[in-house]
Amino acid sequence: MERKKINRVLVLLSVVYGIVVGVLGALESSALTVVAIVGGALLGVSWAAAGFLATQKRDRTSG
Repeated sequence: MERKKINRVLVLLSVVYGIVVGVLGALESSALTVVAIVGGALLGVSWAAAGFLATQKRDRTSG
């Protein structure tokens, strides 16, 4: 998958995650904590992996 597509998907997932957490917070849902922790961890790892792979690809093509 192309880097720009990956970034677009991650931005979209981040927005959806923010909306879901906001709605759960507004509804005072008991699932808010679990969703916030799990979703935040998954998004964080995804963004880190995308950044790491982009750096690896850039280093391979520049050297």
